Amino acid sequence: MDKKKLNKFVVQIADDLIAARPSIPLSVAVAVANYKMANICSQMHIKIDTKSGYGTSIANLYSLVLASSGVGKNSSLGLVDKFYFGEAFKYISETVYPAFKTKVLNKFTEEDERPIHSWTKNLSNSTTSGMYAYAESFTLCGIGGLNLEVDEIANAVISKAELLEILLTPYDNGTFSPVAKRTDSNSMSIDNLPVNLYCFGNKVRLFEGDAVETAFIKLLDEGYGRRMIFTEDTSIPTRRSADEVIQEMELSEKISEKREKDRQYIKNLINSDNLGMVIPLSKKARYKYAIIKADGENFILDNKGLEPAVKADMNERNFKTAKLAGIYAFFDGNKEVTEKNMEEAYEVIKDSSEVLKELRKVKPKHQRLLDALLLEEKPVTTQHLLSYSFIPSSWTKKIDEYIDLAKALASEKGYIWKQTSRSGVDYYKVSTKMKPSEKKVLDEVDKSDKEKKYSDAEKKRLQALLLT
Repeated sequence: MDKKKLNKFVVQIADDLIAARPSIPLSVAVAVANYKMANICSQMHIKIDTKSGYGTSIANLYSLVLASSGVGKNSSLGLVDKFYFGEAFKYISETVYPAFKTKVLNKFTEEDERPIHSWTKNLSNSTTSGMYAYAESFTLCGIGGLNLEVDEIANAVISKAELLEILLTPYDNGTFSPVAKRTDSNSMSIDNLPVNLYCFGNKVRLFEGDAVETAFIKLLDEGYGRRMIFTEDTSIPTRRSADEVIQEMELSEKISEKREKDRQYIKNLINSDNLGMVIPLSKKARYKYAIIKADGENFILDNKGLEPAVKADMNERNFKTAKLAGIYAFFDGNKEVTEKNMEEAYEVIKDSSEVLKELRKVKPKHQRLLDALLLEEKPVTTQHLLSYSFIPSSWTKKIDEYIDLAKALASEKGYIWKQTSRSGVDYYKVSTKMKPSEKKVLDEVDKSDKEKKYSDAEKKRLQALLLT
């Protein structure tokens, strides 16, 4: 992404994070800034109106940050609160939300009384029932939103599959459905509740050719491709000395002192005038929205065979851009989403689309298996196939399933698939065209097998004669 085209306040936050923790790359720092700004908007139930006939939509975002261990994907969240957002969250927790909660409790009768949860800044690795409990409390109080933070997405795609499925609908309009999934007889309908999702993890864990990879690809293709803002960093953390760590600690304190006015500004955004504010797109912003929509649809027409996640993202990234632009407009104090807000947001979304395209270029396991076999100079065994990095070594039986799939794919592509058994061991060789030298080697293997079979048959015949 071009730093010069990003939102100025986002850049300021990102620069402070990087100055205090040099291990944090720009892309991750920007993702953290966007997520925290969305947190504030969600507490105030800020909405955007694209003027496109679909009504208003909540100003929220779903984010996935992929980076190697040690870059500060998680720790940066606490640091940015110290610099910018901490006082606003404290004000909501200690003053604003309790006042709304008290009003609701005073209205309850003995028949309809129900527990109202206290406000929480975020839900970390939340369960489905826990999320619903807080969602109902925030809905009843009329203030507050869910900020869900999921550590290690590779684990979550399996262990929290149901939760991630439920969160598909709230992204668009804050509606939680289907209600039938909830077992509480006193459960209520939830609409227009802002939800932010911040997932992070290591890309390596997502593509090991196992159930996690399958679940992650499904997650992207069946809804999250168009909803998430994707960030990937491949930089490797550098070594630091004790003196450098001390300098970073001291600098963190200086930055915190310097940003006191910014913390007060963000705190002041939490007021009754802003609660439930609807921010429409200006005329120029709507035209930018239309350009992004048209360009995305034309990209799909010009590029056949796109993966479902990529296709959905290109078709809907105008909406993703408008949501982020609405967040920027709110922090800029604008009554409308400006063309500049849209351009700043689009710079982030464009980069996200490129990350998603790269993520979905990962081929299915059987296709990778076929590609690997094409690179082998000599026939290889099943044991050799289990040594490939994308095939779990424990798949001693399951590997046969992927061999069959690879064989079928080779047939579709017109490749030559040669499978030979010798001494009870299967050998595999694939080529786009059989070379004379390869044919000779395999023919010799076949000949040896036939001779062995003949020899075994002859031994059995002789043994039978001796017994008569």
